[in-house]
Amino acid sequence: MKRTDMIEDIAKVVSDMTPKEGYSDTHLSEVSLFRAENNYLDIPLLYNQCLCIIVRGSKEVSLKEKTLTYDPNHFLVVPTIMPFECETYATHDNPFFGITISVDYIIVQDILDQLGEKFTASSVALAPNPGAYLEELTEDILEPTLRLLNSLREKKDADVLGRQTLRELYYRTLMGKNGHILASAARGKSSYAKIAKALRIIHEDCSASLDITNLAEKANMSVRSFHDHFKTVTTYSPLQYLKRIRLDKARLLLANQGLQANVTAHMVGYESTSQFSREFKRYFGYSPKDTQKEFLQNLVR
Repeated sequence: MKRTDMIEDIAKVVSDMTPKEGYSDTHLSEVSLFRAENNYLDIPLLYNQCLCIIVRGSKEVSLKEKTLTYDPNHFLVVPTIMPFECETYATHDNPFFGITISVDYIIVQDILDQLGEKFTASSVALAPNPGAYLEELTEDILEPTLRLLNSLREKKDADVLGRQTLRELYYRTLMGKNGHILASAARGKSSYAKIAKALRIIHEDCSASLDITNLAEKANMSVRSFHDHFKTVTTYSPLQYLKRIRLDKARLLLANQGLQANVTAHMVGYESTSQFSREFKRYFGYSPKDTQKEFLQNLVR
Protein backbone atom coordinates (compact mmCIF):
# COMPACT_ATOMS: atom_id res chain seq x y z
CA MET A 1 0.00 0.00 0.00
CA LYS A 2 1.28 3.48 -0.88
CA ARG A 3 2.16 5.91 1.89
CA THR A 4 -0.54 8.39 0.82
CA ASP A 5 -3.15 5.62 0.85
CA MET A 6 -2.15 4.58 4.38
CA ILE A 7 -2.43 8.17 5.60
CA GLU A 8 -5.92 8.49 4.08
CA ASP A 9 -6.99 5.17 5.59
CA ILE A 10 -5.74 6.22 9.04
CA ALA A 11 -7.51 9.57 8.71
CA LYS A 12 -10.77 7.80 7.85
CA VAL A 13 -10.52 5.51 10.90
CA VAL A 14 -9.75 8.44 13.21
CA SER A 15 -12.64 10.41 11.71
CA ASP A 16 -15.01 7.50 12.35
CA MET A 17 -13.83 7.17 15.95
CA THR A 18 -13.95 10.89 16.82
CA PRO A 19 -17.55 12.09 16.41
CA LYS A 20 -16.79 15.52 17.89
CA GLU A 21 -13.90 17.87 18.57
CA GLY A 22 -11.51 16.95 21.35
CA TYR A 23 -10.07 13.76 22.77
CA SER A 24 -11.70 10.37 22.36
CA ASP A 25 -10.73 7.35 24.43
CA THR A 26 -10.25 3.92 22.89
CA HIS A 27 -10.29 0.30 24.07
CA LEU A 28 -6.62 0.74 25.04
CA SER A 29 -5.77 3.20 27.80
CA GLU A 30 -2.45 3.88 26.06
CA VAL A 31 -4.13 5.23 22.93
CA SER A 32 -6.29 8.34 22.54
CA LEU A 33 -7.51 10.11 19.41
CA PHE A 34 -7.87 13.82 18.84
CA ARG A 35 -9.97 15.85 16.42
CA ALA A 36 -9.93 19.63 15.94
CA GLU A 37 -11.89 21.73 13.45
CA ASN A 38 -10.48 25.14 14.37
CA ASN A 39 -7.11 26.72 15.02
CA TYR A 40 -6.11 26.66 18.69
CA LEU A 41 -3.21 29.00 19.39
CA ASP A 42 -0.95 29.57 22.39
CA ILE A 43 -2.43 26.72 24.47
CA PRO A 44 -0.18 25.57 27.35
CA LEU A 45 -0.30 21.77 27.61
CA LEU A 46 1.49 19.12 29.62
CA TYR A 47 2.58 16.08 27.60
CA ASN A 48 3.28 12.78 29.33
CA GLN A 49 5.77 10.37 27.75
CA CYS A 50 4.21 9.56 24.39
CA LEU A 51 4.31 9.26 20.61
CA CYS A 52 2.18 11.81 18.75
CA ILE A 53 1.14 11.03 15.18
CA ILE A 54 -0.80 13.39 12.90
CA VAL A 55 -2.36 12.36 9.59
CA ARG A 56 -4.18 15.62 8.83
CA GLY A 57 -3.43 19.19 9.86
CA SER A 58 -0.34 20.21 11.81
CA LYS A 59 0.75 21.20 15.29
CA GLU A 60 3.57 23.22 16.80
CA VAL A 61 4.94 22.60 20.28
CA SER A 62 7.39 25.03 21.84
CA LEU A 63 9.83 24.89 24.73
CA LYS A 64 11.02 28.44 25.15
CA GLU A 65 13.20 29.12 22.08
CA LYS A 66 12.76 25.66 20.55
CA THR A 67 9.76 24.87 18.31
CA LEU A 68 8.93 21.51 16.78
CA THR A 69 6.31 21.11 14.03
CA TYR A 70 4.75 17.71 13.44
CA ASP A 71 2.40 16.81 10.64
CA PRO A 72 1.76 13.95 8.19
CA ASN A 73 5.49 13.92 7.39
CA HIS A 74 6.94 13.78 10.92
CA PHE A 75 5.77 12.45 14.27
CA LEU A 76 6.66 13.72 17.73
CA VAL A 77 8.41 11.64 20.39
CA VAL A 78 8.18 12.88 23.98
CA PRO A 79 10.35 10.62 26.17
CA THR A 80 9.40 12.26 29.47
CA ILE A 81 6.88 14.68 30.99
CA MET A 82 7.14 18.01 29.16
CA PRO A 83 5.24 21.32 29.36
CA PHE A 84 4.68 22.88 25.93
CA GLU A 85 3.08 25.92 24.35
CA CYS A 86 0.94 24.42 21.58
CA GLU A 87 -0.66 25.65 18.37
CA THR A 88 -3.03 23.39 16.42
CA TYR A 89 -3.94 24.23 12.82
CA ALA A 90 -7.22 22.96 11.37
CA THR A 91 -10.47 24.00 9.74
CA HIS A 92 -13.96 22.51 9.60
CA ASP A 93 -13.36 21.39 6.00
CA ASN A 94 -9.87 20.09 6.76
CA PRO A 95 -9.94 18.84 10.35
CA PHE A 96 -6.92 17.91 12.43
CA PHE A 97 -6.62 14.17 13.17
CA GLY A 98 -4.08 12.98 15.71
CA ILE A 99 -3.16 9.82 17.61
CA THR A 100 -1.42 9.89 20.99
CA ILE A 101 0.27 6.70 22.19
CA SER A 102 1.64 6.52 25.73
CA VAL A 103 5.12 5.05 26.08
CA ASP A 104 5.30 2.04 28.40
CA TYR A 105 8.90 1.92 29.59
CA ILE A 106 8.56 -1.62 30.92
CA ILE A 107 7.97 -2.78 27.36
CA VAL A 108 10.64 -0.46 25.96
CA GLN A 109 13.17 -1.82 28.45
CA ASP A 110 12.26 -5.38 27.47
CA ILE A 111 12.83 -4.53 23.80
CA LEU A 112 16.21 -3.01 24.65
CA ASP A 113 17.18 -6.15 26.54
CA GLN A 114 16.34 -8.18 23.44
CA LEU A 115 18.34 -5.84 21.22
CA GLY A 116 21.38 -6.28 23.44
CA GLU A 117 24.41 -4.17 22.59
CA LYS A 118 22.77 -1.75 20.15
CA PHE A 119 21.90 0.83 22.80
CA THR A 120 24.73 0.35 25.31
CA ALA A 121 26.05 3.85 24.53
CA SER A 122 22.75 5.55 25.28
CA SER A 123 24.12 7.42 28.27
CA VAL A 124 26.46 9.56 26.15
CA ALA A 125 26.24 13.36 26.46
CA LEU A 126 22.79 14.64 25.59
CA ALA A 127 22.15 16.62 22.45
CA PRO A 128 20.79 20.13 23.11
CA ASN A 129 17.18 20.20 24.31
CA PRO A 130 16.23 16.54 23.78
CA GLY A 131 13.05 16.72 25.87
CA ALA A 132 11.16 15.99 22.65
CA TYR A 133 12.20 15.25 19.09
CA LEU A 134 10.85 14.50 15.62
CA GLU A 135 11.11 11.35 13.55
CA GLU A 136 10.13 10.86 9.92
CA LEU A 137 6.65 9.37 9.55
CA THR A 138 7.60 6.45 7.32
CA GLU A 139 5.70 3.39 6.15
CA ASP A 140 7.36 1.48 9.02
CA ILE A 141 5.32 3.63 11.43
CA LEU A 142 2.20 4.17 9.33
CA GLU A 143 1.53 0.49 8.61
CA PRO A 144 1.43 -0.69 12.27
CA THR A 145 -0.46 2.49 13.21
CA LEU A 146 -3.20 1.55 10.75
CA ARG A 147 -3.31 -2.00 12.14
CA LEU A 148 -3.44 -0.61 15.68
CA LEU A 149 -6.40 1.61 14.89
CA ASN A 150 -8.28 -1.18 13.15
CA SER A 151 -7.75 -3.41 16.20
CA LEU A 152 -9.39 -0.75 18.39
CA ARG A 153 -12.80 -1.36 16.86
CA GLU A 154 -13.30 -4.40 19.11
CA LYS A 155 -12.07 -4.72 22.71
CA LYS A 156 -10.90 -8.32 22.32
CA ASP A 157 -8.87 -7.36 19.25
CA ALA A 158 -7.44 -4.35 21.07
CA ASP A 159 -6.39 -6.44 24.06
CA VAL A 160 -4.56 -9.01 21.94
CA LEU A 161 -3.60 -7.53 18.58
CA GLY A 162 -3.48 -3.90 19.69
CA ARG A 163 -1.03 -4.54 22.51
CA GLN A 164 1.22 -6.52 20.20
CA THR A 165 1.17 -3.62 17.75
CA LEU A 166 2.07 -1.11 20.49
CA ARG A 167 5.24 -3.12 21.10
CA GLU A 168 6.01 -3.00 17.37
CA LEU A 169 5.58 0.78 17.32
CA TYR A 170 7.93 1.19 20.29
CA TYR A 171 10.47 -0.96 18.48
CA ARG A 172 10.17 1.01 15.24
CA THR A 173 10.61 4.27 17.16
CA LEU A 174 13.73 2.92 18.90
CA MET A 175 15.14 2.03 15.49
CA GLY A 176 14.59 5.56 14.20
CA LYS A 177 17.29 8.15 13.63
CA ASN A 178 16.96 9.54 17.17
CA GLY A 179 15.92 6.33 18.87
CA HIS A 180 18.91 6.49 21.21
CA ILE A 181 17.17 9.36 23.05
CA LEU A 182 14.12 7.21 23.83
CA ALA A 183 16.45 4.35 24.76
CA SER A 184 18.40 6.63 27.08
CA ALA A 185 15.20 7.65 28.89
CA ALA A 186 14.41 3.97 29.46
CA ARG A 187 17.86 3.08 30.77
CA GLY A 188 17.81 3.62 34.52
CA LYS A 189 21.50 4.53 34.79
CA SER A 190 21.65 7.17 32.07
CA SER A 191 21.59 10.87 32.93
CA TYR A 192 18.44 11.26 30.85
CA ALA A 193 16.64 8.52 32.78
CA LYS A 194 17.67 10.08 36.10
CA ILE A 195 16.22 13.44 35.07
CA ALA A 196 13.07 11.72 33.76
CA LYS A 197 12.66 10.12 37.21
CA ALA A 198 13.05 13.52 38.90
CA LEU A 199 10.41 15.00 36.58
CA ARG A 200 7.97 12.26 37.54
CA ILE A 201 8.62 12.95 41.25
CA ILE A 202 7.87 16.65 40.72
CA HIS A 203 4.81 15.83 38.62
CA GLU A 204 3.36 13.41 41.18
CA ASP A 205 3.87 15.69 44.20
CA CYS A 206 4.04 19.24 42.89
CA SER A 207 2.59 20.68 46.12
CA ALA A 208 5.71 19.72 48.07
CA SER A 209 8.57 22.16 48.52
CA LEU A 210 11.25 21.62 45.92
CA ASP A 211 14.41 20.24 47.50
CA ILE A 212 16.98 20.28 44.69
CA THR A 213 19.64 18.73 46.90
CA ASN A 214 17.36 15.80 47.69
CA LEU A 215 16.39 15.32 44.04
CA ALA A 216 20.05 15.43 43.03
CA GLU A 217 20.88 12.81 45.66
CA LYS A 218 18.07 10.54 44.40
CA ALA A 219 19.50 10.95 40.90
CA ASN A 220 23.00 10.19 42.21
CA MET A 221 24.25 13.52 40.81
CA SER A 222 25.89 16.59 42.21
CA VAL A 223 23.58 19.61 42.51
CA ARG A 224 25.46 21.37 39.71
CA SER A 225 25.30 18.37 37.39
CA PHE A 226 21.62 17.80 38.20
CA HIS A 227 20.75 21.43 37.46
CA ASP A 228 22.68 21.40 34.16
CA HIS A 229 21.15 18.13 32.94
CA PHE A 230 17.68 19.23 34.07
CA LYS A 231 17.89 22.37 31.98
CA THR A 232 19.29 20.43 29.02
CA VAL A 233 16.26 18.14 29.01
CA THR A 234 13.50 20.66 29.83
CA THR A 235 15.01 24.09 28.94
CA TYR A 236 13.74 25.17 32.40
CA SER A 237 15.47 25.44 35.76
CA PRO A 238 13.95 23.11 38.39
CA LEU A 239 12.12 26.04 40.03
CA GLN A 240 10.72 27.29 36.71
CA TYR A 241 9.56 23.77 35.83
CA LEU A 242 7.84 23.33 39.21
CA LYS A 243 5.95 26.61 38.79
CA ARG A 244 4.70 25.57 35.38
CA ILE A 245 3.57 22.13 36.58
CA ARG A 246 1.74 23.70 39.53
CA LEU A 247 -0.12 26.12 37.27
CA ASP A 248 -1.07 23.42 34.77
CA LYS A 249 -2.43 21.20 37.56
CA ALA A 250 -4.25 24.17 39.10
CA ARG A 251 -6.05 24.88 35.84
CA LEU A 252 -7.30 21.30 35.66
CA LEU A 253 -8.55 21.46 39.26
CA LEU A 254 -10.33 24.76 38.64
CA ALA A 255 -11.91 23.56 35.40
CA ASN A 256 -12.88 20.04 36.37
CA GLN A 257 -13.80 20.46 40.04
CA GLY A 258 -14.90 24.10 40.21
CA LEU A 259 -12.71 24.82 43.25
CA GLN A 260 -12.09 28.27 44.68
CA ALA A 261 -8.75 29.93 43.95
CA ASN A 262 -7.58 29.81 47.57
CA VAL A 263 -8.29 26.07 47.86
CA THR A 264 -6.62 25.35 44.52
CA ALA A 265 -3.58 27.45 45.39
CA HIS A 266 -3.03 25.45 48.57
CA MET A 267 -3.51 22.12 46.79
CA VAL A 268 -0.74 22.83 44.29
CA GLY A 269 1.71 24.23 46.83
CA TYR A 270 1.17 28.00 46.88
CA GLU A 271 1.16 29.68 50.29
CA SER A 272 -0.17 32.99 48.92
CA THR A 273 -3.47 33.06 47.01
CA SER A 274 -2.72 36.53 45.61
CA GLN A 275 0.64 35.36 44.23
CA PHE A 276 -1.06 32.31 42.73
CA SER A 277 -3.73 34.45 41.06
CA ARG A 278 -1.14 36.86 39.62
CA GLU A 279 1.03 34.09 38.21
CA PHE A 280 -1.98 32.16 36.91
CA LYS A 281 -3.30 35.16 34.97
CA ARG A 282 0.17 36.02 33.64
CA TYR A 283 0.58 32.44 32.38
CA PHE A 284 -2.87 31.66 30.96
CA GLY A 285 -4.18 35.14 30.17
CA TYR A 286 -7.28 34.86 32.37
CA SER A 287 -7.94 34.75 36.12
CA PRO A 288 -8.59 31.55 38.12
CA LYS A 289 -12.29 32.47 38.55
CA ASP A 290 -12.71 32.61 34.74
CA THR A 291 -11.16 29.19 34.12
CA GLN A 292 -14.35 27.22 33.55
CA LYS A 293 -15.57 29.83 31.07
CA GLU A 294 -12.27 30.06 29.21
CA PHE A 295 -11.14 26.45 29.44
CA LEU A 296 -11.39 24.50 26.19
CA GLN A 297 -13.66 21.67 27.25
CA ASN A 298 -12.47 18.25 26.08
CA LEU A 299 -9.58 19.82 24.18
CA VAL A 300 -7.13 19.76 27.08
CA ARG A 301 -6.20 16.92 29.40
